[in-house]
Amino acid sequence: MSELELRLATVDDARLLTELGARLFEQTFGAANTPADMQAYLAEAFTLERQSAELAEPNRSTWIAENEEGVAVGYTVLIRGESTESLDRNRPAELRRIYVDRSLHGRAIQGGVSAGALLVERCVSQAREWGCDVIWLAVWEKNERAMRFYEKQGFRRVGRKTFRLGEDLQHDFVMARNL
Repeated sequence: MSELELRLATVDDARLLTELGARLFEQTFGAANTPADMQAYLAEAFTLERQSAELAEPNRSTWIAENEEGVAVGYTVLIRGESTESLDRNRPAELRRIYVDRSLHGRAIQGGVSAGALLVERCVSQAREWGCDVIWLAVWEKNERAMRFYEKQGFRRVGRKTFRLGEDLQHDFVMARNL
């Protein structure tokens, strides 16, 4: 793969994101969680109704990464004004989701840049356009590969928060990048 197209999602992409989001989330975290917890989370987070509502939110932008054949292989979500207690900035943006198909992990594609890095930079650009002063994300404390990736993208640990996956209360690191 040599090219990825990033396009801004619309409410018409709700079905695509329902399927893509659930598939990539399970691909990323399924082996490290119980099937029951995973299914409970997927059934809540990736419904057509929820994806439609999220795509309609005015302070949220979602980009879909498509390969040269037009197949969606990743996506990211950025939310303006979303904060967490470990931030001391006034105009935050949260990078809520960033997922890329496992087949692309660690692969340089466009100009030596990975698909994940392209998605992060698109979010950074959007956050700057919005006038945000920080972009942040939460990453599972057991996902060391992702933490290394985010550190390479200029994010630093600034705090912690919890995340519920089914019945499992998990712990995340909050990572931020000043803009």
